[in-house]
Amino acid sequence: MPSSQPKATVTSFPDLSASVGGRIRDLRTQHGISLTALAVATRLGKGTLSELERGQRNPTLDTLFAIATALSVPLGDLLLTESSDLVRGRPHGAHVHGQSIDAELIGRWTESAEVVEVYRMTVFRGRRKSRSHTQGVVESITVVSGEIAVGVSDDPAHLISGQSHTFLADQDHFYEGLVHRSSTVLVMRYPMTPETAGEHGE
Repeated sequence: MPSSQPKATVTSFPDLSASVGGRIRDLRTQHGISLTALAVATRLGKGTLSELERGQRNPTLDTLFAIATALSVPLGDLLLTESSDLVRGRPHGAHVHGQSIDAELIGRWTESAEVVEVYRMTVFRGRRKSRSHTQGVVESITVVSGEIAVGVSDDPAHLISGQSHTFLADQDHFYEGLVHRSSTVLVMRYPMTPETAGEHGE
């Protein structure tokens, strides 16, 4: 694990849209998935995906998670376009927004047979539902300040500052901000398949 995680530079729309759109198109092509098939798998409109690939639509966290899950890749694979985007394990400007959540990718590395990604995440008041991720994905969230509820619907955790919760994220789950603004750190662990191991140099 890197010894430190310096603050990443925020990349703004439309720069992020263009880089993410190209990455979605490249990964979709590499996996041999048509735009129509990806639309079905993500439950997103074909027109929406086409606009995303052309950099004409601002990508949201919820949309990117849906695409990453459909392509069976870590979320960071959509945010990082080249190996040069990493400096000592630190991503360059991967900052995305979702329903009641802002997330910034601040660290990424391979560890044993998994890809580990670390996000600085702000959870605002309100609930965000998250569909299941790829099989075996584990999320660990720590509250730095504030108060949230998080986890799978039938076994959520109520967390305040200094508390953490780890759960299997290959099932539907949610994040709920219980105060105006909560600061958290999210660690996502993706088990590597033979295909993803090759992509990450294993």
